[in-house]
Amino acid sequence: MSFGLYTAVCGSRCQEKRLEILSNNLANVSTAGFKEDRPIFRVLDSGMNNPTLLTDADAQKNFMMCQKMNISYPALSGSKVDFSSGQTKYTGNPLDVAIDGPGFFVVNTPRGDLYTRAGNLSLNDKKELVTHAGYPLRGKGKHIKIEGTEVAIAKDGSITVDGERVDTLKAVDFKDYSSLKKVGDDLFKNMGGKQNEQKAEGVEIEQHYLELSNINIVKEMLKMIDVLRIYESYQKVIKSMDETDSRATRDVGQVA
Repeated sequence: MSFGLYTAVCGSRCQEKRLEILSNNLANVSTAGFKEDRPIFRVLDSGMNNPTLLTDADAQKNFMMCQKMNISYPALSGSKVDFSSGQTKYTGNPLDVAIDGPGFFVVNTPRGDLYTRAGNLSLNDKKELVTHAGYPLRGKGKHIKIEGTEVAIAKDGSITVDGERVDTLKAVDFKDYSSLKKVGDDLFKNMGGKQNEQKAEGVEIEQHYLELSNINIVKEMLKMIDVLRIYESYQKVIKSMDETDSRATRDVGQVA
């Protein structure tokens, strides 16, 4: 295979992966608390030996081919989460809350404590305050129970029901956000251990508000247009090289 053709194919695959990430971002533009994913690319060559970029059998096979061909090629090494805050929207729902500042709500799940910025809460059949996926939020105790009609949530997270204080929403922050991994349902897992967790300082809880996703629709659409243009260019290169190879195979050796 032509070295240039192999590089162009790898470039096309990178743009396909980039398009998948952008499409997922756009699909979650109306998801409360959703954080944008950004693709990260690397250039691999025969002189590199970085196991963090070769996480599966296909990647290892591609790298071995690169070793034999002594070429460089682009590869997707993963994605990075943009943890910048989204805009807040007034909903009027007393169980909608938004965190103003850095921090996350603590959610109790069968997989242990996970973390979220999504504040579209509700009550389950046990009168526990839960996320949209049905997982209970942590307060000072384990779960937060609300039995009453008038719910007031103060800026410090304290919850008052019918004039009586019942609990406080627990919010935490992290030293290293790169240790947070998306696990679905707007939840993050802290891969850095307890030493990475710290108290959320200077945050305020806004009742009747929701933090929206931090996706900028216009920017994402422009990125998608950029992907399609680059992909189209790669396809033209591949077609041109393929035609050149075919012509060489057909013409070389023919008697003039």
